[in-house]
Amino acid sequence: MEVIALVLSCLSLAGLLVAGLLFRGYLASYASAKGSNAASKEDLAHLTETVETVKAQHTAELERVKAALSAEGQVVERRRRVYEEMCAALRVFIAGHDQGPVGKERFHAAHAAAWLWASDQVLTALNRFIELQVLHAASSGSVSQSDLKSAYSAVVVAMRKDAGFSSTQMETSDYHFVQF
Repeated sequence: MEVIALVLSCLSLAGLLVAGLLFRGYLASYASAKGSNAASKEDLAHLTETVETVKAQHTAELERVKAALSAEGQVVERRRRVYEEMCAALRVFIAGHDQGPVGKERFHAAHAAAWLWASDQVLTALNRFIELQVLHAASSGSVSQSDLKSAYSAVVVAMRKDAGFSSTQMETSDYHFVQF
């Protein structure tokens, strides 16, 4: 009986050793897989946070760009309306188009609006044209008609460039005065 107990004890011990070896290999791979999964979850959480942060930054930047483009578009649209009015008001200076006090008031209103909305290049051309008109009014013949027409055309071309046609190929000499 003692021999049977001893054999059973040895078999139990051998079984425990085999089970321990199998469990040890399984436990190590299980713990390794669990650790890898936990690390992957942490990495994924960090990557998700980074992506969301970058996405929020790009969204904010996109909104700033949209707002800037919208504001710029409104300014260009306003300039176009001012320039259309200025072109119509400048007719007061063209021979045969004198519109009396109404034309002069229209010119003064358009001139004031231009000083608020026009670019420096347009204002420079407009000032040059007005200077020539003042000289011409003070002493008829002191400024040639071709110089007056050229200055007028320079204002129109400068407004055209500032109103969205910055790469226009039109020159002041391309502008034609028409009389019926």
